[in-house]
Amino acid sequence: MSIKQRILLLFLLVSFLSLTQKNRKVGIEDSLRYSLSMSYEAIVDMLYLYESFLDISVLGYSEFGQSIPLLKISTKSAENKKPVLIVGNLHAREFYSSKFVLKFCDEFLYSLVSEDGIYQSANSILKDYDLYVIPVANPDGLKIAQEDWAGIESYRASVDSIKRIGPYSDWKANGTGIDLNNNFDDGNFDVKHGHLFEEEPASQGHKGAFPCEAKEARIIQDFVDTLIPLITLSYHTKGDVLFWADRGTHSYFNGLDEKLNTKVADACGFKMARVSRNPRDYGAGLENYIRAKTKRIGVCVELSPPNDMVDQHPANMFKSLVWDKCKNMPILYLEELSRLYPRYKYLFEP
Repeated sequence: MSIKQRILLLFLLVSFLSLTQKNRKVGIEDSLRYSLSMSYEAIVDMLYLYESFLDISVLGYSEFGQSIPLLKISTKSAENKKPVLIVGNLHAREFYSSKFVLKFCDEFLYSLVSEDGIYQSANSILKDYDLYVIPVANPDGLKIAQEDWAGIESYRASVDSIKRIGPYSDWKANGTGIDLNNNFDDGNFDVKHGHLFEEEPASQGHKGAFPCEAKEARIIQDFVDTLIPLITLSYHTKGDVLFWADRGTHSYFNGLDEKLNTKVADACGFKMARVSRNPRDYGAGLENYIRAKTKRIGVCVELSPPNDMVDQHPANMFKSLVWDKCKNMPILYLEELSRLYPRYKYLFEP
């Protein structure tokens, strides 16, 4: 074999291997409990595999200096597409939520490049929407809940000084003892009291001294104010329930919010919570901020069935309790929103 033939063969082999590698998924493992470092690795792998459709940036840094990655899934287009926001792991212990968001991103991106993907409408969805995704909104809290002290060792003493309700695995707050989903400035912060209210920083139940005291809440709220997403899906656990409307904002949407969430709840076997009546109980969450301040759709999605315990479901039950039931949920929201939007676009367009 001549040198030229060998070079040509090597070039073809490298090209084939590159194509083979890129025609695959990252493969979020259903049975594993995803740590922060595993989540970061999965995001980097996605960028390698799906660079034509994926941009990754750092939205900001947590109280302990951990990156809060932002994924943008989109196609290049001159069209003015509508932004969508998907958020996971606002609450530390709720690792199912970030795992679900990561797996959805992987499967959605794979569906853009392969006919074998599970989301056949992925390409058409990106004609209407740009997807912005914050898989892990509370990286410090996730590390604390998993007792993963690598990289945050210097903060261990301050974490240990915070009132802890239950074991570390029950930790819900950020690294400084503030419940992020009680710290947004929806106009109800002063009256917010809610369940397990704590006056001082704690592993759960402390709303903070003032709105957006937590660095992570401020970063996300500032981003929302810039982006103004048409719909925000904020993933939590547990309950198999959608928190979709507040008394103070429900009437603004003139039925759109109810139709949209009814469609998804019926398809996924979820309950729809009653319209929240008392801001003392519901105020200062991300979904509440979205509805009150941006006049857009905001949904708090509680993944996995209730079990009357604080403990999270085991990692190896993720597929049966969450993925098999909810894998189509973001797609259902966007397809139904596209169907209903012409009737309701007056709510969002001047």
